[in-house]
Amino acid sequence: MHKSILKRFGAAVLALFLTACGESVRPQPAPQTSSRPAESQAQEPAEPVTLTVYLEALYTQEGVHYPLYEALKEYDETHPEIELEFVSPVGGASDPAKREEEIHQLNTEIITGGGPDVFIMGTFRYTDSNLFPDVAKAMGNHAFLPLNAYAQAAGFQRDDYIQPALEAGQLEGEQYILPLSVSVPLFVGGKDAVEKSGFDAEAAAANQTAFFDELSRALNESGAQILYTLSLTNLLQQPLIDYAAGQVYLDTEPVRQALETEKAFATSQLNFFDSYDPAQIEAMAAGTPLGAVEMSNGALSILRPFAAQGAEAFVQAVPNEAGGVTAQISSYAMANANTACPEEAAALLYYLMSAECQDAAAYPSATEELPVRVASLGNALKNFHQFIVYDASKETVSEDDIAFRESAFGADLSEDMVLALRDICEKVSAAHFHSIWEHALQLGQSETGDDLLTEAMNEYLYGGKPLDQLIEELTPRLQMYLDE
Repeated sequence: MHKSILKRFGAAVLALFLTACGESVRPQPAPQTSSRPAESQAQEPAEPVTLTVYLEALYTQEGVHYPLYEALKEYDETHPEIELEFVSPVGGASDPAKREEEIHQLNTEIITGGGPDVFIMGTFRYTDSNLFPDVAKAMGNHAFLPLNAYAQAAGFQRDDYIQPALEAGQLEGEQYILPLSVSVPLFVGGKDAVEKSGFDAEAAAANQTAFFDELSRALNESGAQILYTLSLTNLLQQPLIDYAAGQVYLDTEPVRQALETEKAFATSQLNFFDSYDPAQIEAMAAGTPLGAVEMSNGALSILRPFAAQGAEAFVQAVPNEAGGVTAQISSYAMANANTACPEEAAALLYYLMSAECQDAAAYPSATEELPVRVASLGNALKNFHQFIVYDASKETVSEDDIAFRESAFGADLSEDMVLALRDICEKVSAAHFHSIWEHALQLGQSETGDDLLTEAMNEYLYGGKPLDQLIEELTPRLQMYLDE
C-alpha cells in the first residue's frame, strides 16, 4: 500500500477522512449474521492511526530532500499501521504574523489536552514565536511522555550515545527528551600556523580559564587575531540555571570568569569570516587570522575548505571549567504527554536514535551537527555533506549549483580529523539545551522592545553596564522565573 505523508499549516491539504491519532477508531467486527463460526470470517484490516509530528516547514519541503524528512518518509512507508501527518508552521522570516497565529493555535491545543503527538525540534529560531522556548522547564512541567518503558522494546543501547546529552533530557531518572545532535566548542586553524604561534595545546586543555589565558598569550606574542563567536557561559559544566536544584548560578567564580573572558574576546577579536571565500581560507591556513573559536557547526565550514585545499588543520576542544567538554544540544525530540498513541510515538522517537538515522544525519539542522550516537559520527558527516552539496536526488540542483557548492562547502574530512572529533565527543562531560541569552527564556521585553536577557548581555558586552550590575539585576529575575 502506497501512502503519502500528510502536512498541515500551509503544506498539503489534510484529507478529511483521516482522524487524529487520539481520535482514530479501529473498525469493530460486524454483528454475526452468518451461521459460520466467527473465527472463520475474514476480518477487515484495521485503519492506520494518524501520528501527528511537529517539524518546522524548512525540513518538510518535498523538493529539498532533507535527510530527516527522507528518513521519516521511509518510516511511514514501512509501517502500514500508521500515517504520519506533519504539523509544520511557516518560518518567521517568511510570514511572522502567520507563524505567530499557528504557534498560538498549537499552544492552545496542547494546553487543552491535545496537540501533536511528537515534537522534533531544532535550535534554529525563526522568531520569538516558538514552541517550548525553555524545553527544560517544559519537561519539569510534565509536558512530555516518559520514555523509559519503551526503550528496551526499541533495542536502545544507552552506552552508544553521548551520556551527558541523554542525561540533559532526564528528570529524576526518567527520559523525557531524546537528544538527536550536538555541537561542541572548537579552536580550529592551520596546524603549522598555530604551532608557530607558540600556542601550548596541553596547557590550554586544563580548563576554560587556562585555555583563554594561553590563547591570549599566543595572540599577544604573535600579534595575530582570531575569529571569536562563542557564548562561554553556555559552555560551563554547571548550567547557569539548575532546574533540578532550583538554583541560579550567575554569581559564581566560573560564571564571572567566563563573562569577563567573553567581554575581552568579543570586543577585541574578529566576529566575521567568510568561509566561502577560498582566499580567506588560504589566509587562515597561513595564520591570518590564527584560527576560529566557535561551535563545531560553524567550525566544520572552515575545516572542510581546509580539506579541499589540502591544508593540514589544527583542532582542539575548548574546555569547560572542570577540564571536560560541554556540548550544546542542537536538535531533540519528545512525545506529547497528551498523546493517545504512546507506543507508536515512542517507537518513532527511538527510530530517530537508531544507527540508521544517526548515520544518515536524520535530525533537523541546516548546518552540520554531530550525532549523539558516537559511532555514527563519520557516516553522519559524510552523508550530510553529500546532502548539502549534491542534494539527495539532484532534482533541484543544477550542475552549476553543484560546482559552486563543491567550491563553497569543501571536501570530506580525513579519517584522522573524524577520529579527532570523535575523541572530543567522547570527552563531553556536560550538555545543555540552550543559552539563556538567546530567546530561550521568556522574562519579558525591555523598554526598547528587545528581549530582556539579550539586551542585558549586549549592554554588558558592548556598553557600559558593569558585571556586578548585570548579575544583581538578573539573578532575582531568573530565580523568580525558575520558581514559577
